[in-house]
Amino acid sequence: MKRILQMMQKEFRQIFRDRPMMGIIFIVPLVQLLILAFAITTDVKHIKMSVVDFDKSAISREIINAFSQTERFDIKDFTQDLHRIDNDMRSWKTQIALVIPAGFSKDMQRGAKPQIHISADGVDGNTAGIALGYAQAILVKYGLENNSPDVSLTRRISLHIVNMVERMWYNLELDSQQFMVPGIVVVLLTIIPMMLSAMSLVKEKEIGTLEQLMVTPLRKHQLLLGKIIPFLILSYLELAIVMTVAILLFNIAMNGSYLLLASLSFLYLITTIGLGIFISTFTHTQQQAMFVAWFFMVFMIIMSGFFIPIDNMPGSLQAFTYLNPMRFFMAIIRDIFQKGSGLSYLSRDSAMMTFYGIIIITLAVFKFRKRVS
Repeated sequence: MKRILQMMQKEFRQIFRDRPMMGIIFIVPLVQLLILAFAITTDVKHIKMSVVDFDKSAISREIINAFSQTERFDIKDFTQDLHRIDNDMRSWKTQIALVIPAGFSKDMQRGAKPQIHISADGVDGNTAGIALGYAQAILVKYGLENNSPDVSLTRRISLHIVNMVERMWYNLELDSQQFMVPGIVVVLLTIIPMMLSAMSLVKEKEIGTLEQLMVTPLRKHQLLLGKIIPFLILSYLELAIVMTVAILLFNIAMNGSYLLLASLSFLYLITTIGLGIFISTFTHTQQQAMFVAWFFMVFMIIMSGFFIPIDNMPGSLQAFTYLNPMRFFMAIIRDIFQKGSGLSYLSRDSAMMTFYGIIIITLAVFKFRKRVS
C-alpha cells in the first residue's frame, strides 16, 4: 500500500507540474460544457414564416397573432401571392407558409369544417416535421380555447382537431437541455479520462521513465494502481464540477441519488480509464495515443444515443451498440437525473457496464504486462 501511495504522489506531482494538462482537466471540460449545452439542442426556434390571409377577419388576425407571439415562428412576410411562397422557399427566405382561405371565419361561425393550409420546406425534413407539429399545436390550442373543435389543419393534409388531454411525466417544460446536458456530462467523462490515461503512460515511454519505474521494486499492479487512482480521483472532481455548473447554471433537475450516481460513475470511469491504458500499450507516441483515443470516442459517442436515438437506427446498428459501454451509462445518467430511477430500474445497464469494465481493465492489465515483460 505504501508503494502505491508513493506512486500516486509521484503521479499527482507530475500532473500538477504540467500546466497544459491542468487546463485539460479543469478548464476544457467547463468550456466544452458551456459551448455544447447551448449549441446542442433539439428545439427548433425562429422558423421563418410567410402568411397569406385571404380571409382578413378578426378570427384570422387572432390566429396569426397566436403564431407571432411564440419564439417558434418569425413572421417574415405577408403576401396575397401564392406563387411568391414557392419562390421564397427556393431562395431560403421562408421555411413555412400559413394560408388562411377566404370565408374561413364564416365557415367556422356556421359550424362548417374550415381548413387552414400549411406548406413547409421539406429539404430539412426534421425541421419541417417539428415546425408542422408546432403549427398544429398552436391551432389545436386556438381551437380548444375558442370552442371551435371543427377547425382542421392541412399541410396539404387534413388533421381534425380533437379534445386531447396531455400529461407529461418527466421534463414538464420539454426543455431539451434537461435531456442533452446529462449526456454532455457522459461525453466529458469519456473524453478526458480516456485521453489522459492513454497519454500519461505513453508520455512515460517517450521520456524513458517507464523503464526506470519497471526496474524499481514496484510490482506491475502497484504501478497500474498508482496510475489509475489519481486519474480516477481527478475524474470524480471533474464530475462534481460539471454537475455543479449544470445544475446551477442550466437549472438541470437532479431527481435521483447522488450516491447511486457516484457508484455507477465508478464503473464507467474504470472502463474509460482502462480503455485509455489499453490504448497506451500499443501506441508509442502521444500523437498516436490521441488519434486512437479519438477513433474510439467517435464510435462511442455516435453509437450511444447521445445525438440519435438508438431506436431510430437500423436493426444491425442497434445490435452493434451493445458493444458500446457508453450506451449504458448514457441511459443510466439520464434516468437518474430526470426520472430519479433507483438501482432496481438500472440493474440491467449496471450489469452490462460492470461486465465491460471487468473485460476492458483485464485486457489492459494483460496487454500491459505483455508489453513490459
